Amino acid sequence: MKALIVLPSLLSLLVFPGCIHGLSLRSTEGEIWRGRYRFAREDSGLMQVTGANGELLSGKFAQVGRTSFIESYEKTFGKGSITLAGLDASPYGHLSGGIFANSYAVTGSAYREVPENAAPGSAGTVRGPLFYWTALLRGDKGTTMACYFIGSSYTNHGFGSCKSHTGEEYGAKF
Repeated sequence: MKALIVLPSLLSLLVFPGCIHGLSLRSTEGEIWRGRYRFAREDSGLMQVTGANGELLSGKFAQVGRTSFIESYEKTFGKGSITLAGLDASPYGHLSGGIFANSYAVTGSAYREVPENAAPGSAGTVRGPLFYWTALLRGDKGTTMACYFIGSSYTNHGFGSCKSHTGEEYGAKF
């Protein structure tokens, strides 16, 4: 009987560590912050980032619609700071208008210029049905950071931008 309880517990220890994904932030000065995220429920998840000074920032990210994403991004980084091309025929991101299923995935691509001093492998383009995340991270030493991420549903990789309450900007990749 004990084996029936212990075996699933041991197997869960092997499965759950695989659910954590890495991400990194890079400031315009070259400072690199390392982090991780994991999915929760209802198109959301939890994120943690450790700053160069050892500060731990954490918060929840949520999947949002394309229009909401652009509006929030422009409030943070300024009007005209982002341009997305591709299909956006409905609030659900599909030409069918969400008749068959509700989804925020938009088929298309997103592009960003990658600076010369970017880390090797920095994403410049993501393709496929896209998803959009927003996150507000709060640190244990008082730092807050607004983050915006665009990813591919095909690869689950993408890029983004974050801005701290002091105005520092970071490029992100996951």
